[in-house]
Amino acid sequence: MIEPETGISILDLGLVRVTREGGELVITYIPVSAYTPPILSMSIGIQILKKCEKVKVMIDNYYLKDEINRRLEAIRNELSRISSKTIT
Repeated sequence: MIEPETGISILDLGLVRVTREGGELVITYIPVSAYTPPILSMSIGIQILKKCEKVKVMIDNYYLKDEINRRLEAIRNELSRISSKTIT
């Protein structure tokens, strides 16, 4: 994934952290700046969710992290709900 403000991979920039919380894989994205436009931070979070459906995605070191993390969790839950309906 490319960081939209720099045009460089978020992995190459070291903006991704992978951890485990209670057995759950967590991917944390740290925006280049604490004041990156919210839509860009949210967009990266959604892109990660689309590629890694079974993980929790979070934004850190960002002034709107709580709000964006709530929204990312809601999207994750909805994707999971849709996925489980499709399977049954």
